[in-house]
Amino acid sequence: RTNMQHTQATSAYNDVKFTSSKDNDTTANGFSHHTGSTRLELKRIIKPKLLDFEYALWQMRLLLTHGPKKIYRHCEYRKQTKNQWARDDPTFCVLSCIFVALCAIGYCFMYETRGIVRGLWVITSAVCFDYIGCGCAIATAYWFLANRFMTTRTRRGGSKNSDGSSMSSNNNVEWLFAFDVHCNSFVPLFVALYLGQLILSPLLSQRGFICALLSNILYGLSLSYYHYCQFVGFNSLPFLERTEFLLYPVVGLVLLAIPLSAMQFNPTRWVLSWYFGPDVLK
Repeated sequence: RTNMQHTQATSAYNDVKFTSSKDNDTTANGFSHHTGSTRLELKRIIKPKLLDFEYALWQMRLLLTHGPKKIYRHCEYRKQTKNQWARDDPTFCVLSCIFVALCAIGYCFMYETRGIVRGLWVITSAVCFDYIGCGCAIATAYWFLANRFMTTRTRRGGSKNSDGSSMSSNNNVEWLFAFDVHCNSFVPLFVALYLGQLILSPLLSQRGFICALLSNILYGLSLSYYHYCQFVGFNSLPFLERTEFLLYPVVGLVLLAIPLSAMQFNPTRWVLSWYFGPDVLK
């Protein structure tokens, strides 16, 4: 009897050890896959010959002409072939950085009067803070919210999908996918707000209620469409629920536009004074 108990205990121990080892291997494989994808992107950035600018430009044109929904049809194919939702090619991000830098140069040409060094600071801030820094912050916030509150297993208790099938442990939003959603959403925002504001800035930077109203409308519409694109991106993942909560910031933007205009708060004037100093508005 003692030998039988010893045998059962040893068998149970081996089962637990095997299960733990299997879980560790799964976690390690997921981490290894994520690390390998990141290394591949860094390698392509270092070697410009590996960047596919033609395909990235086609994607940007698709976002501007057909909206964000069509661009996410490629995600399912990428998941099936490469086992990841996010892009494995950093060209889209690199090209966006180039466009942001060129636009910042245009702003410096019109408004920078303090020298080349300050102009370089404006260009660097536009790329590193406006695009990459804020993009990483927004991607991290939405990545956390999606994985914490919107995945199917949050509603199902982590065992079954809505169709009764077992849930895969890979039903997690990748951080790189969340950053991809920001990159995609930024394209129409860049055209409407960055380029549009640059062209209209001689009018929008004037004092008065009308100019403040027009500036708030431009910012409100541009940022609202940015959040709509965020919603479309996360809503494309089949294992996410309640993604409509990502549209709530649009309500706040609409509600803020009228009182801010009534107070004659002009976001264009504020942004120009932040980057180029208050003297640029005189």
